[in-house]
Amino acid sequence: MTRRLASLILCGSVAVLGSACATKSFVQKQVSATESKLTQQMTATETNLTERAALQETKLRETADRAGESRQAIDVADQRLNGLDLRVGEVGARASSARDAEARLSQRLASRNRHRLLDARFVYFDSGQTEIRSQDVDELEYVAKALRADPNAILELQGFADSRGSDRYNRELARERVEAVMRYLVQRHGIELRQLGAIPMGKVALGAGEKASPEALAKARRVDIRLLAPWSSWEDAQSQIDPTAPEQTVTVIPAPQGPATISALPVQAEPTQPPQAARIDAPALGRLPEFLKTITPKDLGGEQ
Repeated sequence: MTRRLASLILCGSVAVLGSACATKSFVQKQVSATESKLTQQMTATETNLTERAALQETKLRETADRAGESRQAIDVADQRLNGLDLRVGEVGARASSARDAEARLSQRLASRNRHRLLDARFVYFDSGQTEIRSQDVDELEYVAKALRADPNAILELQGFADSRGSDRYNRELARERVEAVMRYLVQRHGIELRQLGAIPMGKVALGAGEKASPEALAKARRVDIRLLAPWSSWEDAQSQIDPTAPEQTVTVIPAPQGPATISALPVQAEPTQPPQAARIDAPALGRLPEFLKTITPKDLGGEQ
């Protein structure tokens, strides 16, 4: 009985030990399988993360490339805008120059009939005579040179006689004296008739209380020569003479609207010595045609 019980206990122990060994082996297998699954999952996850990181890096590179291209496009657009700004500035400057030229041209057109007195000269005659005296030739040479220098300049001639004789005789004598001056300028120097304007004024009446002295009569026997130039021509001549010279007060001579009268004559204290301030030197008059030739339609706002 005792032996049977010991055998049963021994068999039970063996069975328990066998079962325990089987359970440990099973557990070890399960742990190994779980570790393998975890390792596979971790490897797959790591691979997935690596792939996603590589994809994100590729996308970042593409984005950086696109950003660089955008910056280049922006730089190109900025350069184009700068070029357009420069062109707009040039167009604005040209438009401003065109407006200035148009304003100058309009002013010239508006002032085309306005003339300025450049100089006044006098040619005297002997009593009852119409011939040019030798001592007065220099005066005519001077005005002829001025007319040749500026084709737009004109002469205003007024003929006078002294108070002796009838009015008809003195008007005829004054006309012949004016014609003698015109004939000299046309025949000797080829001056165009369009540059000459003449009117015989007749006799010069003596003032109240003035006596007919030889000196007074000699001063009355004359032709007044007024050298006039268009306002624009005078401005061009002044700019050629001295661009830095201060502006001077000038007298505007409007285009004559009717016959001249004695009251319209300039008052001169001494006819033989006209004012020198209005006189332009001969070299300046000589340079004026060359300057006028340099003016182009573009300077006046037009197209060449």
